[in-house]
Amino acid sequence: MTPMKDFPVMLQMQVENDIASGKLQPGAKYTVAKLGKRYKCDVNDADAIVPSLIRKGLVEKIGQKAFAIYGVPQSKTESVFQYAQKSKLQPRTVVRAITVIPANAVLSEKLALTEGTSLYQQVRTRLVDEKVLANQYNYIPYEICPGLEEIDLSKRSFQVTLEEDFHTVIDSIEETYSLEAASRDDSQILDLASGQKVLVVQRMSFSASGMPLVFADIHVNPAQFHYVADLWPKAAGLVE
Repeated sequence: MTPMKDFPVMLQMQVENDIASGKLQPGAKYTVAKLGKRYKCDVNDADAIVPSLIRKGLVEKIGQKAFAIYGVPQSKTESVFQYAQKSKLQPRTVVRAITVIPANAVLSEKLALTEGTSLYQQVRTRLVDEKVLANQYNYIPYEICPGLEEIDLSKRSFQVTLEEDFHTVIDSIEETYSLEAASRDDSQILDLASGQKVLVVQRMSFSASGMPLVFADIHVNPAQFHYVADLWPKAAGLVE
């Protein structure tokens, strides 16, 4: 794994922008060595960015250290933030913390990473109509969105930010729902009584290549039933 501080961010941005603009044409085939030659960069730097290009679905792996340009996929999914806005609700996010952590065994398995790979851990409070709705934890491979900590996400969809700033398009989403005991953090953030349960929504977002992009662990206050029913209708039966 390329150490985080040595990750070639500028090279990644240049290659992704060239894919998005069509300078790297769809169908064109490259090896890591050929990519390094084109961008006059160290072959190790070229090698470091290819896994992210594959994960995002910008290129398709066709052999050992070889790939074909795919292009930026079309967006097919709508985030909860976008849906809430369209529903005339007023969503807002408070990012309480964003840190880089090594992936533990559970997260590395969920995100198809080597254990110890650098991840962003983004801790958020989700509000709708200024009511605290959820305590949320996002986990994203660092290589997907280096510099994420510099972006103001308070009134902007995280999904749109991934698309517009990092050429990362979510193609599909899988969610599971359960009622679980609130953590100490949940109780404080959601202002819950002792022993109260929360609705846990675990969402995995995938790219067009079928690879995981973001794992979200969302702890929702079930007392906000009308919002739960609207934003997560499949979970409504758990909190009625």
